[in-house]
Amino acid sequence: MLRLGAILGVLMLPVSCRSNGGDDADESDDDSADQPDADSADAASAPATTEPGNRSVVVVGAGAAGLSAARLLVRAGVEVRILEAGPTHGGRLRDATDVIDFPLPLGAEWIHDDAQVLDDIAGRQVDIEVAGYGPGDTLGTYDGELRIEPLTGEDDLRFVGSSWLEVFDTYVVPDVADRLQFDTRVVRIEETGERVLVTDEASATFEADAAIVTVPVAVLRARDLTFVPDLTEERWAAIDTVEIWGGIKIFLEFAERFFPTFLTFPDSFTSAGQWLYYDAAHAQDSGHHVLGLFAVGAPATRYQGLDHDAVRDRVLAELDGIFDGAASRSYRRHVVQDWSAEPYIRQAYVADHADAQLVRTLGQPASERVLFAGDAYTDGRNWSEVHVAAAAARATVDRLLASW
Repeated sequence: MLRLGAILGVLMLPVSCRSNGGDDADESDDDSADQPDADSADAASAPATTEPGNRSVVVVGAGAAGLSAARLLVRAGVEVRILEAGPTHGGRLRDATDVIDFPLPLGAEWIHDDAQVLDDIAGRQVDIEVAGYGPGDTLGTYDGELRIEPLTGEDDLRFVGSSWLEVFDTYVVPDVADRLQFDTRVVRIEETGERVLVTDEASATFEADAAIVTVPVAVLRARDLTFVPDLTEERWAAIDTVEIWGGIKIFLEFAERFFPTFLTFPDSFTSAGQWLYYDAAHAQDSGHHVLGLFAVGAPATRYQGLDHDAVRDRVLAELDGIFDGAASRSYRRHVVQDWSAEPYIRQAYVADHADAQLVRTLGQPASERVLFAGDAYTDGRNWSEVHVAAAAARATVDRLLASW
């Protein structure tokens, strides 16, 4: 049967292995060969091995990669400033904490690897509970008729009473909190002599020895950021052609549970995108019944562009048709997060089946002083996962420190 853990799609539900990550994805050119494997246990936590002296770096973006890179640089003795366009840190790590009695992960949710990756990101043992799937969990499929069977072969993990954001808030952010500057949208990065000038939309300029860019690919595609000298034609081609999925997540609380652990459809997993319903309260110590809807790519467009009440009505109508009106009878409230509509994000993540060579191109530095890090800026062996974003940050920081 379908193995959900191998195909669930970031920032929000990224896969743990890529269908196009075979021989071509494993070939490394001179620039990528020294990047550590994104799944290596030491990828995000190994200590720095260089003496940076009085060096400084501007990190553009305060998501998983930006925070990870900044923390590693601070621990190496580098002066760091993190410029974040939005009003808070986390990027696509975001929780709704005022809805029910556990955090609702509006962005990244699952752990698509062993829980050891949390320790790797933190640089020490993480004291946060996680849980998997097992006996009693079910998979529903609907193609005009609902069939429910036991869920097997699912090895992804979920946080219990916690989230990806809490991991970073507890183990990463404290080291860099005083380096964060919010509501600062960077519009220009210019190399001048041996320095880099980073300019925001208010014309404030920040000077440093290097800059690490961690903004989503969709932001670069929109030409919201100017580079001087310009990026290569090859990199712009990769930015413009790599497949990016938009995405939306919707949570609905019900008075009773009438749904299986997962609910899929004939078109839940296609090259155009993914969508499914799932029990968002699974493994939580809670009496609340919460159903999540995850949609990326083409399926997400069914719900995007609508106001939140219209989204609710569409979802309830879909569920009522499957569960004989049970959704509307027990509906209590809902939460909607449309990542495509976020002005400084504009996407869910790079598609699962994207061209690995394009991802590898995205991951290369623009120069010794302007580098990239993030879930889409990797060596092409894996992408679009939180722990991969942290590992990419480690690789970028290592490269930068080695150049000094």
